[in-house]
Parts: sequence; structure tokens; C-alpha cells
Amino acid sequence: MIRILGVGSPFGADQLAWQAIDHLAGLELEGCELLKLDRPGSQIVSYFQGVDQVVIIDAVRAFERPGGVRVLDLESLEQQACLTSSHGFGVVEAIALAGQLDELPSRLSVVGIETGEDVSRLPAIDLPMLEDLIRRLLHA
Repeated sequence: MIRILGVGSPFGADQLAWQAIDHLAGLELEGCELLKLDRPGSQIVSYFQGVDQVVIIDAVRAFERPGGVRVLDLESLEQQACLTSSHGFGVVEAIALAGQLDELPSRLSVVGIETGEDVSRLPAIDLPMLEDLIRRLLHA
């Protein structure tokens, strides 16, 4: 089973991951469980259990075009201050904790959706790019 987690909140650009999950739900991705998580903090680690693959979708401020989508490099996530967590304990910290607890899934990916400079505004997600990236991750 594959679990796709949209990490966010109902406010501003933090809604982007939830919008992505809503869109992906319409694609009928076989063998996938889609969940929207509201600022899960360390509890996200529990969602890594019992599945072969986890894809985390989160809002980022890391690259050029608002609404753009890309897979983030897990090796350099700690050095990149791009994940827009205003929750104190974000995706980077959760992945580090899961690693320390030996709870990482065998396949883990983080997909970032660019917020742009103004995180109070909600950019349109590049949906074809989102679909393409998710399908490639699921079939990798």
C-alpha cells in the first residue's frame, strides 16, 4: 500500500497540499490511501507505519514559479529551509525523528508545491506537473 499525505492547514498557501490531495482523489490511484493532515507535528510518524511507500506533499518556498511542483531531495532537506512549516515541528523534523526511531518506510518522497513570496495568497497548482510527478513516484 502507498500512503500519500497532504500536510497543511486551512490557512493561506498552507492549503496547497490539501488541494493537491483533493485533485489526486479524482484520479483513482490504485493501491493509494490519500490523507489530509492538519499540522501533524511528530504524529506524522505514525502514518509511516504499515505501508511500503509514503509520499508527503507540502507547501514550500524554494524555487521560482508559484504553483510549481517538484520532488525534493531528501538528502539535502535539512539544509534547505524551504518547507514552510509554521508549526514548530515540520516535515523535516518528522523525517529525522522517524529515522532515529527506525520508522521510515522503505520508500519515502517529499513533493513540494511552491507558494511564492506571499504565503497569504493561494497560487494555482500546476496540476499536470503534479499528476506526472505522482505517477512517476508510484511507478519508480
